Amino acid sequence: MKNSMLATAIFSIACACASPANCIAEQARAENPDASGNLTSGARIKDALQNNSVFWSRLGWPYNPPVADENGKTRMMLSDDSPEKKFHRDFMEAGIKIHSTILFSGWMAPGKYDYSATDKALADLFAAAGESALYIPRIKLDVPPAWCAENPEDTTVYYPGGLSKGEIAELACTPAHDWLGMEYKNGYSTDTKMRGKKDPRPNVRGLIGLQSFSSEKWLRDAGEALRRLIRRIEGGKYAKNVIAYHIAYGQCGETSFWRGWEKNDYRFGDYGINNLRAFYDWGIKKYGSRDALAKAWKQPDISRENVKLPTPMRRELHWNSHADFFRASEEDKICMDYEKFCGETNVRAIDYFSKIVKEESGKAAGAFYGYYLYVPRAAYNGHVEFDALLKSPNVDFLASPKGYRNVAPGESGMEQTPPMSINLDKIFIDELDVRTHLSLWPDAKNMEGTRTMLWREFAKCMQSRSGFWWMDLHGGWFDSPEIMREIEKIEAAAKQIRAKPPKRTAEVLIVSDNESFLYSKPSWQLHRDLVVDTISRIRMAGAPADHYRLADLGRIDLSGYKAAVFINCVRITDERWAEISPRLRPDATLVWHYAPAVWGEKYDPARGEKITGFKLAERKTRKVETVEFADGSGKKLSKDFSAPSSHNPLEKPYPTFSADPSNGAEVLAKYSDGSAAFAKIRRGGRDSYFVSLPVLDSGSYRRIFDAAGIASPAPAGCAVYADSRLCGIFPKDAVKFKLPLKGEFRDAITQKTLAGGEEISIPAKGALVLVPKE
Repeated sequence: MKNSMLATAIFSIACACASPANCIAEQARAENPDASGNLTSGARIKDALQNNSVFWSRLGWPYNPPVADENGKTRMMLSDDSPEKKFHRDFMEAGIKIHSTILFSGWMAPGKYDYSATDKALADLFAAAGESALYIPRIKLDVPPAWCAENPEDTTVYYPGGLSKGEIAELACTPAHDWLGMEYKNGYSTDTKMRGKKDPRPNVRGLIGLQSFSSEKWLRDAGEALRRLIRRIEGGKYAKNVIAYHIAYGQCGETSFWRGWEKNDYRFGDYGINNLRAFYDWGIKKYGSRDALAKAWKQPDISRENVKLPTPMRRELHWNSHADFFRASEEDKICMDYEKFCGETNVRAIDYFSKIVKEESGKAAGAFYGYYLYVPRAAYNGHVEFDALLKSPNVDFLASPKGYRNVAPGESGMEQTPPMSINLDKIFIDELDVRTHLSLWPDAKNMEGTRTMLWREFAKCMQSRSGFWWMDLHGGWFDSPEIMREIEKIEAAAKQIRAKPPKRTAEVLIVSDNESFLYSKPSWQLHRDLVVDTISRIRMAGAPADHYRLADLGRIDLSGYKAAVFINCVRITDERWAEISPRLRPDATLVWHYAPAVWGEKYDPARGEKITGFKLAERKTRKVETVEFADGSGKKLSKDFSAPSSHNPLEKPYPTFSADPSNGAEVLAKYSDGSAAFAKIRRGGRDSYFVSLPVLDSGSYRRIFDAAGIASPAPAGCAVYADSRLCGIFPKDAVKFKLPLKGEFRDAITQKTLAGGEEISIPAKGALVLVPKE
């Protein structure tokens, strides 16, 4: 099945079909002789999701949580969504046949349903896009606020907790009831400049939230709402058009725990009555008995009615040593357990709702998930338990927004989750939330910058073999003839590229680890430096890089990677490394960052030497760190922990390690205290590097890659996304160089022909997307 998905492009074939839906069914029969041709088969729709672009708009956008407006009808987000109809027509004409919106579930209040807004949204969409359009509704399943008054034990209670059932019920539907999971002084509204309705209700300083993710009552009630909606759709005139259902709940519908994204406010964590009981039950299942649980969690008198959660401050802010930060003590076991519980609870809900989709429609189902590359508090948010979802027969796709840092023209672009890992088992769909020069918060100043961003995001998805949807969050981001012509050109390139089987060309492997989030306290500064910005700087080194989770390295071919760059791999067990190491090339260059392998079965910095080759020594981090290279270049790198930033000012500088040169490691750069911040060692035919302070620049990574013999298509300072079907080059500054590729190529943007060895120029913040000529 995966081979057929990689080799086909649903809309690229020339077939005499009356509609896109028939094209998909006809292709399915051609690829699967036993296929019934049923368009709604989940397996065949996955082909469509990977091999076709999607457009998402605000058409029919309901307020969430569901509440009534002044007329007793479903409150909507926009004062006028008629322009969205034009946008859907524009994208249909550009060749994009699959469309998506948020579709109201109809669940207005406990036991009350109203589908008038739902029916109108469907009618408006197909009147605009045409009856041949295909559709993926995003369905939010958060509870109506009144549900919390009727089900106080199943309601989220924020730190410090301690509220009784009666107190929770009294707070429901009051100003102290947080409906959104984030602080919004102006409520849940979009800017009135973009036709948004003003929300009369500020959402600040809430004491309780909406449903607990562990609530069995929520699963039943929301599941019933989902069943009713699916039956209504599947029994209606648009059943043939709906190809998949996107499950949504939590913050912004992105399956994230309430308040998990708040940087400077520590009123998070669910101290709700039934959530504490569920955590106790989870602990009993893990440890086997009440006595064993009491010992593990250091609560001698623990019972189902008196579980004490660790405070948010203890889980994050309070630490005085490396061991504290890396959760080495027995007292930290409950912190790791609680975040593990959050993850398993979240995955259970996604799987539960996806199973309902399968039972009621047989169609594809998926959800937003896996934001650990962008969200420091990913473990509490329930976003690090990948394996259960990737193995689930009920889940077909996972999605995430593209990320919001390092995404302007001339920058690398970013991902919130590793698409290649997801695509091993499911389909990843990238939400291309591209802030064009027409958006309210533009990342580009003009059409030239917008063009670069559109092509970069497209090239990124092609390399990872991902699906994607163009997202128009504020209404009008793509509303210009110039932008739509560019979308048409991208679709033409997509048609050609998707029709060819891809072969990997990247020789650099980026490795990140979702499980390591459990083994250290969340730090916003560390996460930005180590994960977000380090991956960006690697991608700006001029060489394409594939990205997989540490957990995947035992089942993918590693022989083509001349360099493996380990980002946040705090925990690597001996067993896992014994599986991975022989699969790497014997001459592979390994780059280790920050605190590699300091955790195995327990925290021990010394244990990492047999994996990485480096003896790590704990060191005290200074408020201002300076790193000077030992080659006499005079080059310096620095990190000012006291500089103003968007991070919580209460955060301490994260702890750091130095490399002890006594085992033969070569010191390449030193901290101002003389300890090794950047080092190299050769063991068993492999060069290994250790990067202590994660602020290495792209030029330094390029020198490492050059020494490893990596073929780089572009100079340092360029982001490159490539496989055998395309090579996209996106420089920060103007570049001129001889194209180090063989053969003839067509620039998909300008249609010009270029040949390997030819001198080419790309302007600053420009783009070049080469496609091999037939």
